[in-house]
Amino acid sequence: MAVSIPEELRAFGITSKEFVEKKRGLAKSAETEVNDSDVIWELFQDLTKKALSYEMLQMLFWNMAIFKDKLGQNSFEYQQKSHKSRLLDLEQKGKTKVKINATGCSASCRKMHNLVLPLEKALQNLPVPNPKCEATLYSANTWCTSIYLVAKESEKESPKLPLAVENVPELPPLVKSIKNNESDSADETAERDSEQTEDNTMGWAIATLTLCLGLGLLFFSPWAGGLLVAWSIPFFPPLMQRLRRSLPFLKHRWERWGLLGIGFLLALLLLLLTQLADREKNTSSTKSAIPPYEVLLIEDQSSSTRSRLRVSIVAPEALTARDRARVAMNAAKQIQASQVSDDPDNPQYEYVSVVLEASTKSAGQGYALAEAEYAPDGRGQQGIMSEDPDNQWKWNVSSSKARVNPDDTNSLQNVKGTLETFLKQ
Repeated sequence: MAVSIPEELRAFGITSKEFVEKKRGLAKSAETEVNDSDVIWELFQDLTKKALSYEMLQMLFWNMAIFKDKLGQNSFEYQQKSHKSRLLDLEQKGKTKVKINATGCSASCRKMHNLVLPLEKALQNLPVPNPKCEATLYSANTWCTSIYLVAKESEKESPKLPLAVENVPELPPLVKSIKNNESDSADETAERDSEQTEDNTMGWAIATLTLCLGLGLLFFSPWAGGLLVAWSIPFFPPLMQRLRRSLPFLKHRWERWGLLGIGFLLALLLLLLTQLADREKNTSSTKSAIPPYEVLLIEDQSSSTRSRLRVSIVAPEALTARDRARVAMNAAKQIQASQVSDDPDNPQYEYVSVVLEASTKSAGQGYALAEAEYAPDGRGQQGIMSEDPDNQWKWNVSSSKARVNPDDTNSLQNVKGTLETFLKQ
């Protein structure tokens, strides 16, 4: 048999079948006979938990208030919830001011007629429904018929606003519709896809830039350039996506770029070390370079027993005793290798003596800065004519550390007698 459903419930799509099922469920849990009014109220409560908008809540709470008033019960709380839902609906629609319309209500309510107040203040104070209203509907309980209307932007707010009521009830949260959920999901997917695209674009750009920098760096430091080229390859998106599956710490963008930054730092360190090594090498080469010399005189002083060559040179850039000795030794070796004696059986000179003169003008006057005697056979100046061990040497080198000014006679005089043994072996 069909059950008569109140108009208030039929308006929200409740059927007789749902009413019966609800009644059976309540009776089973209560284990007693359930009143139809209790079933109707529970169905109303269920509807408020499924509301998708404040507009729907407004209608539900208004009908619940009517239902309670018909039962002779106080419905003021549900009148409040209905009006609060109305205000929240207006707020969602972008309204900022409301006006109270108390036409046809009690005398105490008509005092608030046409009051304009901020919507935020109306939500906070909730002056309508008026708790002091004398109007009624089905019972002797208060039934306030005042309502909120949207105020025009040009309407000025009333200087004196009604006082706040003691208790402003809370409303149940709205339920998101499937459509909204799908929309949110679509938005999240679109946002995720956008982030993925941006991440891939940035990944390609940075990895390509790193690769190009590495290739350019190869010309300055092969080690640093090679490291940067190799380091850039895993950061190309196709490879990085595979790595992210096996290495969880690469899932976050900042961790990936941090790892790439480490590669840059290592390449920079290698570049600096390479540059430092090259500088040290160049410095060492500069320090070890033998100053150039100029040959002033080559004189053959050979005897019947030994071929000898005497050479005079100048080397203005040789300023230290060490450099002077080295330039004299270098000249001795080079000249000995390049000069040919008159002896067809022994064309190379057996003994070469090189004197480093203080200047071209003073050559041959005893102002020697270094003297290098070179006997490749290790028999010294005398050769086979002397068996004295002191005369058996390959090198006999002396040099001076005296400072000299070639144009100053006194300076030249100070050179005499300053030769000291540098090498004898």
